[in-house]
Amino acid sequence: MSPPSPVADLLDALAYRLWNGDQVIEEESSSSSLGLAISELNRSLTLDIGGEDSGVRVLESAISLMCFKAPQVFDSAIEYLVRTIVCVLSSSIKCKVLRYHNVETLQFGSSNLPRCSEELIEISKDIIDKLGANGRLATLLFQAVVRSAASTSCSVVIANRKLGDGRNRAVSKLLAYLPRESSIENYEIPLRILFWYQDPLSLKEDVSRILKDVLERPFLCLKNELLERAEWRDIVICLVLSPSMFINTRALLHKWFLLTGLASVFEFLAGLVSAIVDTISRPSPWGVPMELASLLPFSDAYFPFQCQLLRILAGPLTSKSLVMLAHTISKQCAVPEQHRRDTNCKPTPIKVQALDDKTEWALAINFPDWFCFASAMLFLEGNSLENIHHRNTSQVAGSRQGCDVEGLSIAAATYIAWILNPVSGTIQESLTKCLVRVSEIYTRRSCGSEAHRSETITGKRKKPDTLVSGKIKASSIVEDLVSEFHNKITKSVSYELDSQKTHPSFSSGLQNNLLVRRVVIGVLIGSPYLVTDEEYELVLHYAATGKILDIKKPRITGSKQGKRSSNITPLLSNEITKEEAIEGTRLVFNVGDTLESMCVSSFEAEEDAQEFINQFKLRSRKYLVNCIDRLIQLHCIEDGDTILNDLNIRLLQWTIQGREDPHFNKDFDIISAKLACIFSFD
Repeated sequence: MSPPSPVADLLDALAYRLWNGDQVIEEESSSSSLGLAISELNRSLTLDIGGEDSGVRVLESAISLMCFKAPQVFDSAIEYLVRTIVCVLSSSIKCKVLRYHNVETLQFGSSNLPRCSEELIEISKDIIDKLGANGRLATLLFQAVVRSAASTSCSVVIANRKLGDGRNRAVSKLLAYLPRESSIENYEIPLRILFWYQDPLSLKEDVSRILKDVLERPFLCLKNELLERAEWRDIVICLVLSPSMFINTRALLHKWFLLTGLASVFEFLAGLVSAIVDTISRPSPWGVPMELASLLPFSDAYFPFQCQLLRILAGPLTSKSLVMLAHTISKQCAVPEQHRRDTNCKPTPIKVQALDDKTEWALAINFPDWFCFASAMLFLEGNSLENIHHRNTSQVAGSRQGCDVEGLSIAAATYIAWILNPVSGTIQESLTKCLVRVSEIYTRRSCGSEAHRSETITGKRKKPDTLVSGKIKASSIVEDLVSEFHNKITKSVSYELDSQKTHPSFSSGLQNNLLVRRVVIGVLIGSPYLVTDEEYELVLHYAATGKILDIKKPRITGSKQGKRSSNITPLLSNEITKEEAIEGTRLVFNVGDTLESMCVSSFEAEEDAQEFINQFKLRSRKYLVNCIDRLIQLHCIEDGDTILNDLNIRLLQWTIQGREDPHFNKDFDIISAKLACIFSFD
């Protein structure tokens, strides 16, 4: 190890003063360690070889002339010692050009410092602890030590560590002093980023803290929280300022998602990617000055392997873009000719490489709104959401979109099949055909076509549906769709991973918790035919829990003009478990948020877009109220009020804008009163 530097001597002297207090004043002389340290520091800064004790003499003369008392001398000496050390640390970084075999290398580093950043931090930590009462001085020294340590030679090696590498124990001791929000003034590198480079596990801990909150509080509005919470926003900004750290973070979360299959990890990853893209495109709302924002790299620095796909995914949700998306992935997932001969649709092992965070599939699942949009387009019959809205509100009948019906359905099915099974082979092609048939059968039977109403998804015939007043029961269409989708589609994607099931929970997590069942939500959004409130409840409960509500046999009452009754058994709140209630509530909120993204690019008039969203909120309110009511029933004092508080905030935002609806207001007034009653007893 190299001999101690002048800065190290100063830090030792400062530590001695802080621990021994006023006794130092009596003991010190011109030959003390402090004097020698200042003298050595002065010689290193001024190159004044002949005036070894000049720094000591000036300091002593100034103190005696100003007639300070001992405590004041002590405090002043501490303050000026700290400021001297900060000044030296801040000015010690040098830059020079090294030449070796005619190759020039630019080297940054600190002079007059211990050779290793760990040594510098170890010396400084106890001093910062002791200066805790003087926050200003502690902050100045903390910032100077962190920045200087980052510029020493050891930090070069540390910066190359991965997130899973060992901890830098010395650096981790200073994490407690890191402020919640970094300063990005004067174009300085934020301290949080410096910690990430010196101790990569600190980045993992920052991400884990956010994820823990997301897991424990399922009703947080992640989009708002990332923007409004100071520490979370600071992490987002630091990831934007350091693309390499964002790449590492996304890879880490992607791995966690594959290992756990948890919806919370999936949503957090998607929310973080959305926040990064939003910060790059709109830096001002996130607090990034425009001068600094102009220096940010392009988006391909954050997603270096999927630039072409990113341009589509980050763009507006339109039918034309969906067709382009399907065309892009079709070229990448072309099925070899030898595999086309195998017509059996059997579960296919997924290669781990196909799920790597550098693949197009890994990027696509970070934009879940596209999956929901594709599900809606699957049942849209080539119309736009705006045309469907006009038709359902008895306005002018909508015309077809520029995209033909068959092309849009195939594009939507291709994208959905690729997300559900990102492996080339017969299963993806068969799944695409199966989804297209789902769309065709549903739309034909919705029209009441006699030629197709008894046809099933598999292409076989079944017993004709019971007729009521000469018409096909509208409720049987959605019921049959959900039932056959559950029996046919979900089984075709029940694949397993290879490598001795290295990720055993991926299949069940992806299949049961996230995407497969949510395809049927497209019926609620994109169906050009009126879906009843009972069918809303059926679809939402299946998408959230995987359970199909009991279907009763039809009852025909009255005369020839008698009214039909719904086949769907009403869902009672006491029939829902706590986990199902949480998933159901989250699903309704998330679909509502997705609709807002869709409507931005699907409606010309803002009033029509809001009315379309209001229709979903109105029709889904019964299921949402049942889920929330069940959570209130199962509430325990031991659980705390955090979850219900978050739920109450989301519920206040879940309002119908633009018009009053007495049924909607009555249902939510009752729930709000129950929540207020719980809070009043705490």
